[in-house]
Amino acid sequence: MNREVVTAKDLQKINQSGTESKSPSGTITRDGYFDRLFKYIPAELVAGYIFVLGVVKQLTDTGEIRIFQWILFIIFCILTPLYLWRVQKVMKVQQHIISILSFVVWVFALGGPFALSGWYNPVYGAILLPVFTLIVAIIEAE
Repeated sequence: MNREVVTAKDLQKINQSGTESKSPSGTITRDGYFDRLFKYIPAELVAGYIFVLGVVKQLTDTGEIRIFQWILFIIFCILTPLYLWRVQKVMKVQQHIISILSFVVWVFALGGPFALSGWYNPVYGAILLPVFTLIVAIIEAE
């Protein structure tokens, strides 16, 4: 499955150019809500982040943990569009932005470096994650 979101405009461009579809079924269809939801959430990067975060939590120095968590968060934010562009061949800038936001929301919900701040409350992430996830898939990235 191609990771780039397919919109009505994409189908129109394909039909106008006369390009043959490359899907196994022989036709390309517009992505529905759940297709967009899957394509917007960079699950591979969230999983990688969770794994590395677990390793960082083995450190004993609180200051060191704080620094490593922020560095990892920034690195994975940078890796998100790079991975989507180079590995998954996603070319839509809007989809990259949505995926970065999705990653940030997931990290916020997990706690990540935000949990080390005095203002953070896990309830915020528990509310933000489902609300963001349900709303973001309504958007069709152009």
